[in-house]
Amino acid sequence: MNKLFAFLIICSLSLPVLAINEQEANIEPPEQNSYEEVQNAVEELNQNSANKAEDVIVSNNKENLETPFKEPVSKKKLAKKFIIAMLCVAGTSIFLYGTLSLYNKFRNGFFSNELTPPEGEKPLDAPSDLTEAVKTFIDKTHWQG
Repeated sequence: MNKLFAFLIICSLSLPVLAINEQEANIEPPEQNSYEEVQNAVEELNQNSANKAEDVIVSNNKENLETPFKEPVSKKKLAKKFIIAMLCVAGTSIFLYGTLSLYNKFRNGFFSNELTPPEGEKPLDAPSDLTEAVKTFIDKTHWQG
């Protein structure tokens, strides 16, 4: 049972690595371009950025400017998001507690907590006095004195 549990943990931990390897496999190597092709591409980018800069200047001159900042979020929305996040954390905690409790009950059904000595052997409890210790020693060593 412990081997199965360890296998499941290893599989779940290796999933991100497999996803990264798959993404790396899909990356194509860059094409080899000549110097002239690269120069033409750079010139196109420069012209596009110049056109965009002109558009920004023209749009800034308009009287109806929109603010570039996000509108503030209300406290009510923030409170709702926080409560939802906390409920998710509590739900996950309850789910983990329940599944681990079931796992422990299932595992305890197969394994007993009491250790039983092999046939013909006595348990290795510590003797309480000297005479009991001597008797245990004689029994364990099968000494015929």
